[in-house]
Amino acid sequence: MLVNAVRTALKDPKEPAAVLALEYAEAIDAGGDLAAYGPKLLSCLDALLLTPRARAAVKKVMEPDDSQPASPLDELRARRAARQRGASAVDAAAS
Repeated sequence: MLVNAVRTALKDPKEPAAVLALEYAEAIDAGGDLAAYGPKLLSCLDALLLTPRARAAVKKVMEPDDSQPASPLDELRARRAARQRGASAVDAAAS
């Protein structure tokens, strides 16, 4: 039963972590110790990004930080946008 759920969720069942996850699921289905195999199965599913926690962690890392420009080009774009919004292009104190 658990094996079918894991197999359905897998994108590449030949990937080493997927093979291991299937083995742990089979062991649990066969009456194996859930306390022994459960955390190992969860670790495999995390590595395969099949848990909400793992997907959220990856999403958080992949999202750009809004407080810092991602590149020098983004910094130039931000400065240009600030000028177009009415900010002065020249430092008024230098005049």
